[in-house]
Amino acid sequence: MNGFRKTIKKQLHINLKTLAVIGGNGMVGSDLVKNMDSNFSVTSISKENYSEFIDKSFDVLVNANGNSKRFWANKNVLEDFSISTASVYKSLFDFKFTAYIYISSSDVYVNHSNSQFTIEDQFQDSAKLSSYGLHKYLSEEIIKNNCKNYIILRSSMILGQNLKKGPIFDILNKKALFISESSRLQMINSKEVASVITFLINKKIKNETFNIGGIGIVDFEKIQTYFSTPVSFQDKAETQIYEMNVSKLNKIFPLKSSETY
Repeated sequence: MNGFRKTIKKQLHINLKTLAVIGGNGMVGSDLVKNMDSNFSVTSISKENYSEFIDKSFDVLVNANGNSKRFWANKNVLEDFSISTASVYKSLFDFKFTAYIYISSSDVYVNHSNSQFTIEDQFQDSAKLSSYGLHKYLSEEIIKNNCKNYIILRSSMILGQNLKKGPIFDILNKKALFISESSRLQMINSKEVASVITFLINKKIKNETFNIGGIGIVDFEKIQTYFSTPVSFQDKAETQIYEMNVSKLNKIFPLKSSETY
């Protein structure tokens, strides 16, 4: 029976758009592969099989690759540039595609703590960005310069099944948080990110940049109310505040609150 189901699924996928996810073994990428499999014929591209797919053609190429560790990036600038920016440039020429979707970061905004200063078309002074944010910003510009059909998603914190780092991961693993109780973070989950990407593809939206995250923030002064596990904070923990303006996306794709995600 399982073999029959696989055969039927394979036959159905013949008529689906082909979609490849670069970074398909990562936390975000692996969840995208799983959650988009019913709507597209999905290929997972990772370090291990990257060379096998060079020169292959896809209807949609989703880049969920690159470094996501801010602190490491700001201490290892050249390595981060190679992983997060040079790799994006390379992907544009390694694969053939009709549409390119890039998962970027809210760190491309100089002031990412206030929704008034995080509107997609606002000018950002790149000289004031961290190395991590600058490399994401440069990747966006490279994509705009080289793609006739692109979508850029500036993401807030993404939660998923394969979560490997971050404050929620630390709580679940009974570790003291590296961010303070004064922190306020915008969140979304990987399943919703997959739904947003599917929606934008089906609507044939192109050459647009969207902030993607929940409405509002999760206040870490109240974080204990979500967990039965005791929540603790490290001494001298850093205060982080991230809240992008998501009204542009919310007008066409109703978003839930960060607390809900």
